Amino acid sequence: MDDRVEAPAGHPQERLPARPVTGARSASDAAYAGIVDLILTRGLRPGEKTSVYLLATRLGFGRMPVKEAVSRLQSEGVLSVKGRSGTTVATVDASGLAQMFALRRTLEAFAAENAVVAATSEDIKKVNELTAEMRETSIDAPDARGAGARFVRANAAFHAAIIEAAHNPFLTRAYSHLQLQFQIVTYLSQRGPDPAAARRRQAEHEEIAASLAARDADRLKEVLWRHGISTEQSLISQFT
Repeated sequence: MDDRVEAPAGHPQERLPARPVTGARSASDAAYAGIVDLILTRGLRPGEKTSVYLLATRLGFGRMPVKEAVSRLQSEGVLSVKGRSGTTVATVDASGLAQMFALRRTLEAFAAENAVVAATSEDIKKVNELTAEMRETSIDAPDARGAGARFVRANAAFHAAIIEAAHNPFLTRAYSHLQLQFQIVTYLSQRGPDPAAARRRQAEHEEIAASLAARDADRLKEVLWRHGISTEQSLISQFT
């Protein structure tokens, strides 16, 4: 993500399912989640200027937790904070997307080698559950309220689960910096249900899950790479 080209307008706004709030969750974490939800629901658009004061007012938080959340999102490349220019939501261009996907393919290929050995039964169960949720929200009931948002979150969690199955904390941390950016880009690029594209995408997800369960490293790397290329091409076409 950078600050050159604004993401295209998509389908009408869709409110994300509320994130669960627990006693252990800090005000800063809640403010972070609130800002992300504003971006994902187009309450904040790419290139739009805002401020800690405006965000605190919109979200109903104190300025300190919002300031901490803004700093965190700045470090992740989601917000840009520049002196008198204020805080701006980062925008997306094709070049940035290509760079992000090149890095994701590299990390996933590395993860595949280790995941087929290190993955536990719980890891495989989680991947299968997310695969089922993606099917439900993109094929079985794509028009259900909140389906698009649920799909994007399940899709982001699915790829993170493949990385986490390698049980390499350094790899997990490296990938976490990309995960939110992919989630935002995927949601902003959605333009309503596309049954043919959804079926192709789901078939790739199911093949990834099956390859992990079979502990077939070569097959897992190949299908992850192929899926990454097809997803990249689909998304880049929305920004060119």
